[in-house]
Amino acid sequence: MKRTAFAALFAACIAAPAAAQVTMKIGTATINDVQHEYAKRFAAEVEKRAGGKVKVEVYPAEQLGSNPRMIEGLSLGTVEGLIGPPEFMVGVDPRFQIMGAPGLVTDMEHAARLAADAEFRRALFAFGDAKGIKGIGLVMYGPNSYATRRPVRKLADFQGMKIRIFASPMHTLAMEKLGATGVPMIPSEALQAIASGAIDGNRTGMTLFVAFKYYDVVKSATQIDGDAFIFSEFCVGKAWFERLPADVQKTMLEAAVAVERDLAPWTIEQNRKAEAAWKERGAEFIRISGAEQAEFQKRMRSVGDEVVQKNPRVKDAYELMVKRAQATK
Repeated sequence: MKRTAFAALFAACIAAPAAAQVTMKIGTATINDVQHEYAKRFAAEVEKRAGGKVKVEVYPAEQLGSNPRMIEGLSLGTVEGLIGPPEFMVGVDPRFQIMGAPGLVTDMEHAARLAADAEFRRALFAFGDAKGIKGIGLVMYGPNSYATRRPVRKLADFQGMKIRIFASPMHTLAMEKLGATGVPMIPSEALQAIASGAIDGNRTGMTLFVAFKYYDVVKSATQIDGDAFIFSEFCVGKAWFERLPADVQKTMLEAAVAVERDLAPWTIEQNRKAEAAWKERGAEFIRISGAEQAEFQKRMRSVGDEVVQKNPRVKDAYELMVKRAQATK
């Protein structure tokens, strides 16, 4: 009798299905940069910690669609994870645009400290909640630079240029302050638009310029201290994440933080290498300083306040960023 009961129990255990493995697709619009590296390291960290419960697949270079399509995918449940600049989610919530405010971050080390600030992260990660998007990670990408068809050596050189930007009022107004026109465009289209003459340049990070071989098309890039810094937020579909077992959720949150800690020094070094690689390919790297830099910073300082005046909903979020940027300076 006992033997029969034991045999039945053993058979039932054998027949019981194993817990289904979770598959997580992470997309990014770029390749061979900090966003791609973050996704790869997160995948390795989660799979190591989860003991086979999670399989993470990484799709760089818009393989899951452009940023707008991937953002839609987070809400619809067709994409589980996305890493990219928060400003691409201004249509989800206008508060995301605070990340493009110029004049608040002094250097890459400061950017890393702000990205790690607990109070700031809690606020930022909640901006997308109402639209089904949950933030779980934040890293610095690097300072903005300008890769342009003709060299920019002084502020007057920006006059009349059409510069590709993120689709955010913070970026649009910053270009207006320089006498240029900001043209929102996804990363994959920008280089072709510059090559054809449809636009005059792109405002983004040096690591992207090198990864996408901009030096084959343009021969100068300009950087000015006091510009906005680029950050990349790692987001997941909120409904999808909340359906996961509690231990898997915990594993993902811990993995995201662990990757960030190790990635900051790597990102600083990659930005240094990108500047060197740009020069090695025969392109010029211009750093504006002196009176021109001071004038640039003066113009940029008013951007955040002016944007907030036009959209009061952004006010509290922007003031928090100013506060936390000062605290982590």
